[in-house]
Amino acid sequence: MSAAAPPSAQPEHTDRTSAGSAAASSALRSRLRAWRLWIILSFVLLVGVVLSLLTSQDADRARLSASNAAPEGAQAAVRVLQAQGVNVVEAEDYAEALGLLGEGGAALLLFDPNEYLSGEQLGELGDEAQKSILVEPTFAQLMALAPDISQAGLVPQDVIDAGTVDADCSAPAAEAAGTVSAGGLAYRGPLTCFTVTGSSEPAAGLFAESEDHAAAVLGYTGLLANESIAENGNAALALWSLGSAETLVWYLPVPADIPAGDAPASPFSLLPAWVDPLLAWTLVVAALAAFWRGRRLGPLAMEPMPVVVRAAETAEGRARLYQDSRALDRAADSLRAGTMVRLAARLRLGPGSSAADVVQAAARSTGRPAAEIDSLLDRPRPVSDSDLVAWSQELTYLEEEITEP
Repeated sequence: MSAAAPPSAQPEHTDRTSAGSAAASSALRSRLRAWRLWIILSFVLLVGVVLSLLTSQDADRARLSASNAAPEGAQAAVRVLQAQGVNVVEAEDYAEALGLLGEGGAALLLFDPNEYLSGEQLGELGDEAQKSILVEPTFAQLMALAPDISQAGLVPQDVIDAGTVDADCSAPAAEAAGTVSAGGLAYRGPLTCFTVTGSSEPAAGLFAESEDHAAAVLGYTGLLANESIAENGNAALALWSLGSAETLVWYLPVPADIPAGDAPASPFSLLPAWVDPLLAWTLVVAALAAFWRGRRLGPLAMEPMPVVVRAAETAEGRARLYQDSRALDRAADSLRAGTMVRLAARLRLGPGSSAADVVQAAARSTGRPAAEIDSLLDRPRPVSDSDLVAWSQELTYLEEEITEP
């Protein structure tokens, strides 16, 4: 009978385990039912984020990019040109842009606000391009591609507030546009249209062209941007200025186009050759000096803390400091303040007593006139060490009189 007891206990343990598992599963299902709405919403949100990342991974967000459909892109202007038979080719880098222009008969649109290209690279592009159209060019870009066109600063705020600028010239592109949107930068050239400088001479405008018509400048990115290409005559100006050739190379330089030789030099490479050995020798000398001074100081002396210093020693030390610095005024102030404090304590005056109270109490205690004591305590500052010593003795005599019975 005793040997049969253990087998009979095993089914009971198994039943308990099964009951515990069932309870845990039931609790989990209850929690899932309670939170199922939030779980579904989180899953949908996660799927949406993943899809947006996957779909926008290759999306072009560069300003004035030919394939950018955002408000700052230029996809609409490119489609207008393509509808008129212009073959618009977007160059990915400098090598591709130079290769496309080298095929001959192609115009170049360049927008490089960060000035990634060097003067040599700009010159090579200008030599290969049939015509160069620059958008908000910098001084270096003008010197390389359009030397007879110059910058004239920002467009005045009153012109921007007006919203539009009239052509004011007889160029075919300007006459076709009539009016364009105002903004950006102004430029001066042999042919200047859409003037924004009023009656000043020479006039500056949003569109300038070189004398040989080999280079043109658009002073405002809004003339090509998707958000404003349909406004006023912006589309007409873009078509006339960019559609002069059968092929247009649309090139926006990127950081990878920066020439390797133009990378910032290390500051250490600008130092002369003798700096490195001098620096090493300075470090050696400094280490030797630290070792030498450290040995001369000797071992640290242990002293029990706190250190008790007698009051006479601190007073003497402060007096020597005043004497060494010739601080007669500071020493006189210290004497006067110390005397007033000690007199007030000996005359049993309260902490709020004034100097007049101390003078009156001292006069009553010593029998001296109050005016004499006031003159003694409020004497002008001494001008020499002997005057200071004499005054301190008189103050000492006054304190001794008060302490006498």
